[in-house]
Amino acid sequence: MKLAGVIDPPFEPVQDGVVPDTGQRADLGSQTSWMVEHLKRRRWTLMVMATFVIVSMAYSLLWNPVVHHSHVWVIPGDIWSTFRAAHWVGWGDIGGIYGPDTQLVTFPGIAVLLAPVAMVSSTLGLRESLTPIIFSQPSSWLLLGPAILLLGSTCLMALDAMAEEFGVNGLRRIVLSFMEAVVIFQVVTMWGHPEDLLALTFSLYALLAMFRGRWSLSGWLWGAAIVFQPLVILMFPLAFVRTPKPQRLRLCLYGALPSVVLLSAPLVTQWHRTSAVLFHQANARFLDHATPWIALSPTFSRTSVGAGPGRMIAVLAAVLIGYLAYRRPPSTVGLLWLCALALSLRCFFESVMVVFYLGPPLALIVLTAATCASWKRLAGAWAIAVVATVFAFHRSSEWGYWAPMVAFLAIGLACAWPGRAEVGIFGDDSTTDLATIDT
Repeated sequence: MKLAGVIDPPFEPVQDGVVPDTGQRADLGSQTSWMVEHLKRRRWTLMVMATFVIVSMAYSLLWNPVVHHSHVWVIPGDIWSTFRAAHWVGWGDIGGIYGPDTQLVTFPGIAVLLAPVAMVSSTLGLRESLTPIIFSQPSSWLLLGPAILLLGSTCLMALDAMAEEFGVNGLRRIVLSFMEAVVIFQVVTMWGHPEDLLALTFSLYALLAMFRGRWSLSGWLWGAAIVFQPLVILMFPLAFVRTPKPQRLRLCLYGALPSVVLLSAPLVTQWHRTSAVLFHQANARFLDHATPWIALSPTFSRTSVGAGPGRMIAVLAAVLIGYLAYRRPPSTVGLLWLCALALSLRCFFESVMVVFYLGPPLALIVLTAATCASWKRLAGAWAIAVVATVFAFHRSSEWGYWAPMVAFLAIGLACAWPGRAEVGIFGDDSTTDLATIDT
């Protein structure tokens, strides 16, 4: 039985602009049944998620004491600024999340999601770090750590659901889950950025909803993805051209609404501070890894530059990819490969790279490689992802860092290449609207 608003049933292509979700609503029982069935089909993934949380917390609490004979826990420093912003949300002052004590530079989604955790931590009187006061063993980490690890690892569910969509089953899906867990380890465990992985989660489910012709659901899921990490908008042009023309305005409205709602209070109450943070996109040129694109970046201080120009180039390149996909439509697996390419654009054009930026594109590259018949291509893509991540931690010159990183991503994309006919944009010219293609 087909359930309205669900993601898992087999894809039925939209014909002649017919919109399946018009006038349909899923009742509570149907939604519950879908959720139970969806989780049953993710049994191995849930086990991998649990293993991921346990291993990550063990690394955090035991690595230094066992390996370095130090009593200091390994805790990602970035998370404390985000957690401070979550406190402001919990105190009812979402307008203050971009204050100087938070250093938050992304959209408010993660601060809102962590607000209950922050309030529980405060109620229990747990000790928290806040720059420049850093505790060696802050008790709040025992609550915050598992929370962000669980949130970040949800992308394993989305990656598994997408793999199932493309017929990846059995042992390959189980192995893929473990591979992806290794790829995302540094993003949340070592850097403390679950928001990037949550954005990947929601964007993948948005694509799955789109494959089902659930255009409204897809729009809301895009909205959830963007409010956590706006740079997933690099994939949005590909979803936009896949959506039927009558539904495109609604897709954009639903995609923008969560961010507009959550950003309205900070912009109204602290316009100068909020606009400066969001538009400047400051990054530390010496603390992180400068690339040749830093030549285009505005300088805010001796140690701080803006990431805006490089990211704008990435957005324009993503729009170009979307246009080419409109002119020369890819198949669904080709669309997935193009999404991996689009996410990689952030790393291609970033003026100052941080290692965790590599996580989402590499995870999507490995997923795309899993759709290929050859185990060698999957193993090759995963090996490149691991090597690229390890390399990204090393210091080098601007060109010495950027060129190998781009090469690693390019090799990974080559391993995941589904074929010219599948990708489409390198085929014969066509003006057929992608939204009408029966894939």
